[in-house]
Amino acid sequence: MTRLRYGSVLLLVIAACIGIIGSPVLAQNAVDFPGTVLKVDDAAGKLTVKKDGTRFTFAVDGRTQYAGIKALKDIKAGDAVTVTYITMGSQYIAQKIVKK
Repeated sequence: MTRLRYGSVLLLVIAACIGIIGSPVLAQNAVDFPGTVLKVDDAAGKLTVKKDGTRFTFAVDGRTQYAGIKALKDIKAGDAVTVTYITMGSQYIAQKIVKK
């Protein structure tokens, strides 16, 4: 009986760990930054956005979601966007880009 209980608890712990690890990155303390596009570097996967004197350069990759556009190449300087991002180390990682 003890082995069965131990096995059940172990199974629950493993399932919980898989649930935490497998959760989408968008759920991690994402922040919205609305602003105006200053620069787009599609080859490097970088997007620079400015608002009220604050400028952020976001890393954009294959996991980045889009609304109002299909890809980074559809954005140009002067466009109004909102970037939902997370911070990883010293990088700002774009999770979603919405073109207004």
